[in-house]
Amino acid sequence: MFRTFSYTLLALLMVTTAATVAAAGVDETRAEFRVESMVFAANRVSLQQAAATARQNHGGKVVKAETRNRGGRIVHFIRLINNGRVKTIMIDAETGQELSP
Repeated sequence: MFRTFSYTLLALLMVTTAATVAAAGVDETRAEFRVESMVFAANRVSLQQAAATARQNHGGKVVKAETRNRGGRIVHFIRLINNGRVKTIMIDAETGQELSP
């Protein structure tokens, strides 16, 4: 009985491992949300600088800041909350200019 249980457990472990490996090979991340650290290293405007600029220009509190690839451009997305209203500011990481949505 113990041997049967061991084989069943081993088979289940193998199937789970195979499924995990197969899923890891599938890249379902959309191109605009991929993180490419090599590209980010060349940014002229850091995420922290972009967040400070957005806060200074629009007021409020920064609740989220992230960098994404948007149409081949590296863009900092800064989410601010001010008087209960949420606003997302996009800043080009290369130029530091605010982009329209």
